[in-house]
Amino acid sequence: MASSFIRSGSSRVFLSVASCTLTLFASACGGPKKVNTAESIYEEDDGDDPGDGPLEMEQDCGGMNGNKVNRVVRRLQDDLGECLMSGYDAVDYFGGDVAFLVEVNRGGQAEQVFVESSNLGNYQVEQCMMDLLKDSRWPKPVGGLVGLARTNMGFDPPEDVRPPESWTSNDISSFLVENNETFQECGEGGPYTITAYVAPDGQTLSAGVAHLDGAGDETAACLIETVERLTFPSPGSWAAKVSFQVGSSPVSPPECQ
Repeated sequence: MASSFIRSGSSRVFLSVASCTLTLFASACGGPKKVNTAESIYEEDDGDDPGDGPLEMEQDCGGMNGNKVNRVVRRLQDDLGECLMSGYDAVDYFGGDVAFLVEVNRGGQAEQVFVESSNLGNYQVEQCMMDLLKDSRWPKPVGGLVGLARTNMGFDPPEDVRPPESWTSNDISSFLVENNETFQECGEGGPYTITAYVAPDGQTLSAGVAHLDGAGDETAACLIETVERLTFPSPGSWAAKVSFQVGSSPVSPPECQ
């Protein structure tokens, strides 16, 4: 196990875990720090009473204080890193980028958390990170009932491990056509962007999914189960990583999108 760095903006924090790099950015959000107890998870409070001011003059969509959102994510940094590290349980060359969208109500609680985009290729890792973001206390929206916070994270695989071959959806076009009806059986909505690590024998080593469909979590979980039991074309003598899209029905994204 070698050392790595968690990077947030221009700062670098030494992490003695594995040869990997975790990069954290935020849009009205940013880097993170350790959270161990419910008390610390819910300590973020901007001191404003969500009931202050006449409700009838408040807009549906408010803004988010970027500095306060940054502090929330920084406090979660170590725990988010632990979620990412668990990805090595599936593949040695685990890595990628993930972006989350958090819908925050006027009380500072996360109403919904979306994996807005991801090529991590690990559903369990994505869910672990979503749970941390969902359970955290957020700054209250400014001038509205709902606010959106975004955070982006990058995780580089170890430098001393051979990466998987990089596939595009064109490399599995026949697979997608053959299994289109199987995917549709999981439900409507989407689109859902799936990333999978494919073994030389075509078996799925790990898979993850991103979407902004407010009613699409069950469909997403079904799609992952489906992908994990299907057989892809063989990538040859070494594993491959591929991202592809399933579903194209219009979704109802967060109202403040």
